[in-house]
Amino acid sequence: MNKIFITLAIAACFYISCKKNDDLGTPRLFRPVPAGGLTADSNTIEASWQKIGGAASYLVQLSRDTFRTIDLSLSIDSSTAVVKKLLFNQLYQVQVKAIAADTVLNSKWSYLGAIKTLSSILKVPGIDDVTYNSVRVRWATKGAPVTSVKIIKTSDSSLVSEVTLTATDLMNEYKVIDGLDADTRYTIFLISENEVRGSVDFTSKAPFSGAVIDLTGITARPGVLADTLPSIPSGSTILLKRGETYNISSATSLDKTLIIMSAPDLLNTVQAKIYFTSNFNLAAGATIDSIEFNDVYMVSDSYGSRYVINNSNSANVGKIKFMNSRIEIFRGMCRFQAGTTNINDFVINNCIIDSIANYFVLNVGTTASRINNISITSSTFYKIEGLIASAQSSNAVDIAECTFNEAPLGNSKNYYVDFGSNVVSNGFFVRHCIFGIGKYSAGAFAVKDYRVGSGTVTTTGNNYRTFDHASAGNDFAGITIYNRTAAQLWQDPANGNFKIVDATYPGRNTTGDPRWR
Repeated sequence: MNKIFITLAIAACFYISCKKNDDLGTPRLFRPVPAGGLTADSNTIEASWQKIGGAASYLVQLSRDTFRTIDLSLSIDSSTAVVKKLLFNQLYQVQVKAIAADTVLNSKWSYLGAIKTLSSILKVPGIDDVTYNSVRVRWATKGAPVTSVKIIKTSDSSLVSEVTLTATDLMNEYKVIDGLDADTRYTIFLISENEVRGSVDFTSKAPFSGAVIDLTGITARPGVLADTLPSIPSGSTILLKRGETYNISSATSLDKTLIIMSAPDLLNTVQAKIYFTSNFNLAAGATIDSIEFNDVYMVSDSYGSRYVINNSNSANVGKIKFMNSRIEIFRGMCRFQAGTTNINDFVINNCIIDSIANYFVLNVGTTASRINNISITSSTFYKIEGLIASAQSSNAVDIAECTFNEAPLGNSKNYYVDFGSNVVSNGFFVRHCIFGIGKYSAGAFAVKDYRVGSGTVTTTGNNYRTFDHASAGNDFAGITIYNRTAAQLWQDPANGNFKIVDATYPGRNTTGDPRWR
């Protein structure tokens, strides 16, 4: 019986084995094997794999969430896939399968890996790259050479300009395009042959309002600005020639609304220079809506007695604004020493201010004068003995996204902001700022942060100071002490280069003057 059982079992196995072989048929295609890896150029990904015998085509898929969803499916005949027009700066996963003539025999998916597309090489136009009728298009050289720039009106996609780039443009990495309308939204496309390497939106600046006094055609006359001011109507915009010097050699009274600015010229970035051997004053009894200095370089011949504005009269001013400017070498920038002067808004934005002596950037030296609202944003201050000193109260003070170094004077007495016992009634705000070392004074670097009257609500947040910042008290609440010095954080702070070079600094993308991030 045992022999019969064993014989039957062997026969059954032989039968089953033969049956399986009869059902095998043509085998499934092998999975593709990666060859050469994944590469990315701008928003294009290239993937390659070894050819599979018997494959009629290949199916490539891209995903951004590990194939829970599919961004793109692509059927191709070759063993290399070039996938264009993807999102910039985005991580993609890639897989491929071999497709047989009989799709039942398709291979299983082969995972080729993950790769991140590059950031757009087209740079976002900054405030200095845009005028009311032109834009400077800038990019970084990377990958395939760029060949042209196209600009469309964003609202209706109508073509505004399409320019072929020259060898000089490619070397400069920028192209200035004119012929735009003021205060209009546009979209820039940067193109390599037929491939878009980046796109970005921007809005041209608003047109000038009021009378435009164009001094750009007058050269080698340093006194022309001072000579022009008394005769122009209120509300005028004075355009100065870039690279030209204009002297303020005697006290010059301002009695009207005006803007003084470098004329737009994206091919010449050198600001017009206003050279002070005296100062501006406010005319006695003047009522002025606004005074604005925009995109100019203001410098004096002496720390000892020069100011941009040194007011001794009574006046009423809606706004005093310093915008996009460079200001250096003054005893004080704006001093209100006498008279009854009321200013509603004092604004500094996108400026670099250095080498200001003991009357500070802003000094309200008399209780008879008052500035209601003070806003200081996106600016750099270094080698200054103080930022604000006020003998009178204010409504609000807002300091945000600013870089400070060698400030204030290191004598354990000076403050960045000093209101004494005066109240800032609607709040004192300090946010997203970096504070470096104090300004050296007789062996001392220790400084105080602020002093305001009791009852002032102070709001601070996301502020840092460097390790070599020596505190003499009155610190901004919640300020973070970073464990490296000013010289380690910034590229060359002694010479005014505050580019953040410390990759470990946690506030490198959120604090300080944005131009240095």
